Amino acid sequence: MKGIRPRFLSYTVAFLTVSVALLLTFIFKQLLTPTIFLLFFAAVAISSWYGGFKPGLLTTLLSAFSIGFFFLDPKFSPYVNNLDSKLRLFLFVLVSTLIGWLNSELGTSKQRLECANQQLQESEAKFRRLVDSNIIGVIVADLNGLVLEANDAFLRIVGYTREDLHKSRVNWLQITPPEYLVQSDRAIATLKTTGVCHNLETEYIRKDGSRVYVIVGFALLERSHNQVVGFVLDISERILAKQALQASEARLRTLTEKVRVIPWEVDIAQNKFTYVGPQSEEILGYPAKDWYSDNFWNEHIHPEDQNWVVKHCHESSLSLDNYEFEYRMLAADGRVVWLHDIINVVRSGTEPRLLHGFMIDISERKQAEQERQQLLEREKAARTAAEVANRIKDEFLAILSHELRTPLNAVLGWVQLLRSRQFDQITTERALETIERNTRVLSQIIQDILDVSQIIRGQMRLTIQPLDLTNVLKNEIETIQPAVNAKEISLQYESEPNIGSVMGDVNRMQQIIWNLLSNAVKFTPKGGKVTVNIRRVDSSVEIQVSDTGSGIAPEFLPHVFERFRQADSSTTRSHGGLGLGLAIVRHLVELHGGKVYATSPGLEQGATFVVNLPMRAIVEPVNHNQPELNPTATENFNHLPILKGLRVLVVDDEPDAQKLISTILEEYGAQVMTVSSAPEALQALPQFYPEILISDIGMPQTDGYTLIRQLRSLPQSPSSTIPAIALTAYARPEDRTKALSAGFQLHLPKPVNPDELASVVANLAGRIDWGLGTGD
Repeated sequence: MKGIRPRFLSYTVAFLTVSVALLLTFIFKQLLTPTIFLLFFAAVAISSWYGGFKPGLLTTLLSAFSIGFFFLDPKFSPYVNNLDSKLRLFLFVLVSTLIGWLNSELGTSKQRLECANQQLQESEAKFRRLVDSNIIGVIVADLNGLVLEANDAFLRIVGYTREDLHKSRVNWLQITPPEYLVQSDRAIATLKTTGVCHNLETEYIRKDGSRVYVIVGFALLERSHNQVVGFVLDISERILAKQALQASEARLRTLTEKVRVIPWEVDIAQNKFTYVGPQSEEILGYPAKDWYSDNFWNEHIHPEDQNWVVKHCHESSLSLDNYEFEYRMLAADGRVVWLHDIINVVRSGTEPRLLHGFMIDISERKQAEQERQQLLEREKAARTAAEVANRIKDEFLAILSHELRTPLNAVLGWVQLLRSRQFDQITTERALETIERNTRVLSQIIQDILDVSQIIRGQMRLTIQPLDLTNVLKNEIETIQPAVNAKEISLQYESEPNIGSVMGDVNRMQQIIWNLLSNAVKFTPKGGKVTVNIRRVDSSVEIQVSDTGSGIAPEFLPHVFERFRQADSSTTRSHGGLGLGLAIVRHLVELHGGKVYATSPGLEQGATFVVNLPMRAIVEPVNHNQPELNPTATENFNHLPILKGLRVLVVDDEPDAQKLISTILEEYGAQVMTVSSAPEALQALPQFYPEILISDIGMPQTDGYTLIRQLRSLPQSPSSTIPAIALTAYARPEDRTKALSAGFQLHLPKPVNPDELASVVANLAGRIDWGLGTGD
């Protein structure tokens, strides 16, 4: 649209000028009769001046038509008959066309001149901006060297003032050192010949006598053949840095020729080494001339390092001026040589042009580092293993103490009671039953420890004979049935017909099955389910024992068959045991040539133990003798009724321990209330109002330490100050310290002497005037 409107306006002006000329001619016809064309010449001149040649030509044609139609005979006719009129009309068209052409050219010339003037002004403004910005030095001088004009940047470079410039004291030939005058004369000759001289590196002598490195360029001014404009750039820092680098390279090259370092240089444009030190042959076995062949370095990098080294070198050279890295090269004799490469990048503008570097042989250091790392890893592994072993040992000893003292407490307590007094038949039978049951527990614990001892010493032996695993499995299920019934567990047994026989030790096979069954029953909650399955798989027999119990955490599953390892060895664990049963199972199964493994979806999702035994396992048969247990000694029991009416609250998760303690204290006249957990104890406090608290430490969910802390923290309650005794199978010195720190007044280890327990309770309750200490 912008282009159409001016053209439309130009042609409109053409029509208007013709119309105006025609109207004025009619008005002043009497005055213009001899020269009827006069006003139309003016219309052509105006139209062509305004719109150019084409609008002028249109005006000429319209004017010729108007004159012929309105003023020449015959009037009001497009035809002209008179020869004289035709000639006059032709001359009008010819002269009008010439006028239009001349006016058009004059208008175009004027526009070009205005545009040129505008460009010149813009160019002068840019040049003045460059001069005033003082980014580089700019001067105007004559060929004799006199500086006529200069910006502050130039004056700062050469150390002169503007006053020196105005007094004509600055001459670029005079400040040029003598050794550069020949070069300056050649530059002046080039200026006179070509009008331009550029990229001339020289030095100027500053006003204070010092020298400055500059790069200059001159151009001869067109209006004056004796004046030039010059640009001066200070390159002193670059030249000095270059000289320092060259000197440093020379020193380093001299130094590296005497050490195990390979100096080198690469031309990036040619992608070739231009220098490699003679040490290459000593370190890598390659003479220097081999390095100058194509891709020599790339091809001799260790294959595992080749890709990343070439890529790293390429990328770093584009973005960094200095970098270093370590990699491996293959020597001529096949050795692997570790090199530390230090690289400097020399650039041309922003593009890298040369690479300088040093390959330092660090093979000995790398070997020492690897040996040190391996040693550290071995030491770390040994230290970790020792720490784990010590922790497991400590945990095992603590658990062993607890597991031994708990049944011993019931056995020793009832023995002392039976020896010191007479009970009715029901109480005596219950006492003997308790003694027998806990004695069996002790016997099993000791047997497990002896089995593990034999396993560790490699002295476990088997008596091999053909076995029907189906019968062995049924017998063990019958044996454990009372425990299953007591917990209301659903026990399902599944067996394929004709399982066949295996070769094995019947006692050890019973031990394997018993441990797996008892483990399943122990960890299965009341009302749960245990499934036993035996089947034949190819040439082996597979026994599966699955339960719906507490399951096994994924992180503990790999350690489930390790000796002394338990998923929960804290004082709040819900299940007892030494953590030996499954370790014994694994070793016995392996002695029979089989394998055992466990699976579990996770905690509270049950577990499955699978034993796989070959149909014919060959193991050296040797008789196995078990050691006999030594009887324990008993102590005299002296009945002293000193606790009459004393209210004692006993907290213990073991029913046998509850019964024993309550029987001992009741025989002395105390009123005893027994509970099996810490929450039950807290509920019993406001109902029973005990005067003495006796609590076990190791109990499910909440241990004795937590109970006493909760008791001591009760706000404004008489129960918060109840004297408390920790009666526990955890009997280490640190256990005693922990109990006293938690809030107990006394710590008594199990098994406890009835007289001692009664005396301690009486002393703590203030029923006697003498004390027995803290039961160390």
